[in-house]
Amino acid sequence: MSEIEILEDFGLSEAESKVYLSLLETGSTLAGPIIKKTGLHRGTTYLTLQRLKEKGLVSSIIKGKKQYFEAVDPERLIDVLKEKEEKLKEILPSLRSKLEIGREKQEVTVYSGINGIRSVLDKILEELKTNGEYYDFGVSGLFRKVMGHYWDLWQKRKEKYKIKSYVIFNEELKNKNPELLKDYFGLAKFHPKEYSSITDTIIYKDTVVLFIWTANPPVAIVIKNKDNAESYKNQFKMMWKLAKK
Repeated sequence: MSEIEILEDFGLSEAESKVYLSLLETGSTLAGPIIKKTGLHRGTTYLTLQRLKEKGLVSSIIKGKKQYFEAVDPERLIDVLKEKEEKLKEILPSLRSKLEIGREKQEVTVYSGINGIRSVLDKILEELKTNGEYYDFGVSGLFRKVMGHYWDLWQKRKEKYKIKSYVIFNEELKNKNPELLKDYFGLAKFHPKEYSSITDTIIYKDTVVLFIWTANPPVAIVIKNKDNAESYKNQFKMMWKLAKK
């Protein structure tokens, strides 16, 4: 890279780089020789000299009512760089705070079909192992009906990973599908059939997943947002207290 390119990379404009390098070569001088050497317009040259003075890279003195300009030692560039670093360090906490706020923005992803839903369910297990926990309500038994043998495999993997589950089932399953309840791994409660839902809602960590089993094809909507997940979790806890064993 040329000297001008390096100075531009440092943060100087092309005009500032030309003027600064010209002053290093000429020493203390009037503006005229700088204009001639750089080929810059007179107005641009004076404006550039002022900016370089503000950056501490050029000094000036008056001799016989004329203003002479002189470049400061190039070591000053290192000092300027250090000053920029210190200023950056001052605002780093604020920048990190903004980053966290940005991360908290809600992410919504939709998966469809058996394979898409399976990838969501696999990810839940991966993120919760070992000794994780999730909350689930609106459970009608459609998970097993739609996903078939995978439901049984999912329960076995939950047990293997020691994942705790708190699930509120539809009360009708006690009579219609007792085998499902027998094979389920985790804690269970029941809500009356008049409050049944075909949307299965799982809450874990900072994520809420809505499973719409009756869609064609079935759909899983993954909502990743800490505040949203906390809200759903509070809703679940209230329902858990009211649900029957």
